[in-house]
Amino acid sequence: MTRTIGLYGGFFNPLHEGHLHVIKTSTKSLNLKKLILLPTYQNPLKENQNPKSIYSQVSDLRLQIKEPLVKVSDFEHRYQMKSTYDVLKKISTKCSLNSFYLIIGLDQLGHFHEWMEYEWITKNISICVIYRPRYDDFIENSTVKKQHPNLFMPNLAKFINSSTPCFHILGDSGVNISSSELRDV
Repeated sequence: MTRTIGLYGGFFNPLHEGHLHVIKTSTKSLNLKKLILLPTYQNPLKENQNPKSIYSQVSDLRLQIKEPLVKVSDFEHRYQMKSTYDVLKKISTKCSLNSFYLIIGLDQLGHFHEWMEYEWITKNISICVIYRPRYDDFIENSTVKKQHPNLFMPNLAKFINSSTPCFHILGDSGVNISSSELRDV
């Protein structure tokens, strides 16, 4: 299976070393040709945490991220997407999701079962979970891992070459920082 594009969404408010770690780790380990950053329009699990306009967000992110493989997109805002499911459904009307990885942090794995149509997501796109310190419990205790242990590929090569959507937890080191902690300072 040739997946060459990563999708990485979030508020990125502010962009920090943890986000940059995800970008570097996923582009290198997954051999991505492109990583699309999708500033979140609306997260049904959180209140909107970015008071800046989408134009300011996109502009700021483009200035801060020097990685040539990264494209910052206003896609979620342009189509007023309210969930990852909406984003993936929209993309799937134009092209196959078999070309994409969904990139998430380990902190999101613990809440993945709360995502809108999460079962559909697990059946339609491979998900690379980037390790984050402090969230080790989510590796074994997440609802989605308990419900679908067979979807988790411990070997990166098997994950990359899998013909069906699956999960992989990438890395064993990460950056111990969060945007909400930075905002609270």
